[in-house]
Amino acid sequence: MEAETLLCSIPGVSLQPPIFEKSILLNGSGISYVSSNPGHFKEHTDPHFKIAIPFENASIFTTWQTASGKRKQKYVRQGNVSIVPADLPHETTIENKLEMIVINFERLQIEKLADELIGKSVEIIEKWAAQDTLIRQLGLELRQEFIQGSPRILYAESVVNILSTHLIRHYSKDKIEIKNCDSKISAHQLKKVIDYINENLEDNLTLAELAVVAKMSQYRFARGFKNSTGFSPHKYLILQRIERAQNLLNQNKLSIAEISYQLGFTSQSHFTTAFRKITGITPKSYRDNQ
Repeated sequence: MEAETLLCSIPGVSLQPPIFEKSILLNGSGISYVSSNPGHFKEHTDPHFKIAIPFENASIFTTWQTASGKRKQKYVRQGNVSIVPADLPHETTIENKLEMIVINFERLQIEKLADELIGKSVEIIEKWAAQDTLIRQLGLELRQEFIQGSPRILYAESVVNILSTHLIRHYSKDKIEIKNCDSKISAHQLKKVIDYINENLEDNLTLAELAVVAKMSQYRFARGFKNSTGFSPHKYLILQRIERAQNLLNQNKLSIAEISYQLGFTSQSHFTTAFRKITGITPKSYRDNQ
């Protein structure tokens, strides 16, 4: 589910002018692409775990209260990422115009995944100005997806799944060791999932949907599928769409825009970018060379 919101009346927030936010909602979790002018967020808490990834020229001054009641403060700038635990009182001043990706994680999702991975609950600690290459790279990719339209649900869910595990592994109060999941899904399960993908290439497939087809948890399915095929479910879906697109381009019956729509891309631009990324050329060049 996608939403665009002009945030001009938020409790505890005084901003001139308001924030613009484009979001994709994922069963309690969510990813937002935020553009904000300078402003101030009064002290507040959030019921979700949160990762914030600011981009060019970011200068954010944050004050927060630790579990022991101690007040701390930190500047967050471009290149940093912020890990914010649920229910942490904090106050933020945005000092200049910025863009950022904000990823919210439902508390129950983190708790269920921690129980599945290590058999116990975890406490996520705050890191307001962390240096984290994985989070930073995924943030840049998400921003590009929003610029081109909006991330597909399967891709967005895959990012949330990866980062949920990453939070538990690297930002828990106690040292956490997660054993690698090397098992593959069975040949029967894999065939069912691949058939389902190929029969529904035009649909906005979800990780939850594919996990149900495989009769596995989302985490185990995502890991098992990649171990079996060498690709994430989202990457495999894109590859199958591009293969189908090549067949349609060869037939020369549909326009590139029609092919883009038929295969479920959010826009012709998104289709062209994905096609070029995999084949090295644009759909038009591919058709012209046939």
